[in-house]
Amino acid sequence: MSSTDDDNHIEIPPLHYLGDKKLMKPQPLVTTQHLKSDEFQLKLKMLPKAMRKYGGIGIAAPQIGWWTRVFCFGIEGTNPRYPNASDLPLTIWINPAITWKSEETNWMWEGCLSVPVMRGWVERPAEVKLCGWNESGEEKEQHLKRLAARVAQHELDHLDGVLFPNRVPGKEFLVPQASIDARDGWAENWPSFGSCKTAMGELCDER
Repeated sequence: MSSTDDDNHIEIPPLHYLGDKKLMKPQPLVTTQHLKSDEFQLKLKMLPKAMRKYGGIGIAAPQIGWWTRVFCFGIEGTNPRYPNASDLPLTIWINPAITWKSEETNWMWEGCLSVPVMRGWVERPAEVKLCGWNESGEEKEQHLKRLAARVAQHELDHLDGVLFPNRVPGKEFLVPQASIDARDGWAENWPSFGSCKTAMGELCDER
């Protein structure tokens, strides 16, 4: 069987959900020795496939039971969970860390594959500098803005055992997707001025 055939037959593990004791713990760093192993490289190929299978715009290794500090994100075309989001190139990060973040922030209705049918209104820095390794273990750094910065921070949270419900400013900012879909009937400026007017996949400068 060729390597291409192997890639097409990669088994994708099931998702882990909010409350899972391992998902809610910080994950260990990847070592150089581990990165070079065939098992690790196979899982790196599997991770974007899992993201696409489950319909995410990003996914962290712990969400599929791979207990290590790796995530990927990317948007190709239209994602039904974030229909207003623009394209993002697929990138994989190993041992990622934020080295700088802007004082400027923005807000977004975040969702998560590990917290199905829920959305949270979350504030995060608008720009970050992210460093880490690529698939070959080479160091890289990127200055990420807007949606790319947002998704990277969300996925990095997963590697520290943090999920977006921990980030909302109050219980009224954590709502079911069905409520989001029925926003035309919301009370005026509920739950806040910015949140009630912001579509899925869009960023807002106001709470």
